[in-house]
Amino acid sequence: MATVAFDIEYTSPRSRLSNGLRIFYAIPHLIIVGVLGYASGAASLIQWFIILFTGKRNKSLWTFSRNVLDWQNRATTYLGMMYDAYPNFAFEKLNEPVHFSIDYEESADRLTNALRLIWAIPAMLISYFLAIAAAVITVICWFAILFTGTQPRGMFDFLLKVYRYSTRFNAYIGLLTDTYPKFE
Repeated sequence: MATVAFDIEYTSPRSRLSNGLRIFYAIPHLIIVGVLGYASGAASLIQWFIILFTGKRNKSLWTFSRNVLDWQNRATTYLGMMYDAYPNFAFEKLNEPVHFSIDYEESADRLTNALRLIWAIPAMLISYFLAIAAAVITVICWFAILFTGTQPRGMFDFLLKVYRYSTRFNAYIGLLTDTYPKFE
């Protein structure tokens, strides 16, 4: 089973100005990633039928969905106050301290893919509650960075775990992997 790896390097001190205006800086990325998310959803639906009938993943659809997930990760973690470098407007990262990887695995389990939405419900609920907690912590981090110029390490570590889980969940629901997401 393909494993999803996601990490962000902790940096200190942080830019107060960049974090103070982060929501405005992130808007162009969020718009593009939102549109690409719909395209990736359509690719996942096509991939679902391909897996259901052949038991194999289509490499081109997988690569597209993987690249969209990578860009989504960079955009959302930038918005979430995890780093200061402005994300690249492309599928490739430039100077962002974000590391994302997942290995392509051609074979796929037809049964787990056929019932993916049903089996994803518990993970979806966990993801929902973690997103609420992450939003609260992100607001606290925003104030901490704005006033002190540093992000508390404990809050950074919690948010990193939430983003890791979210990445694993999105890879699972997007049919990039058959590995069920775990909160580690």
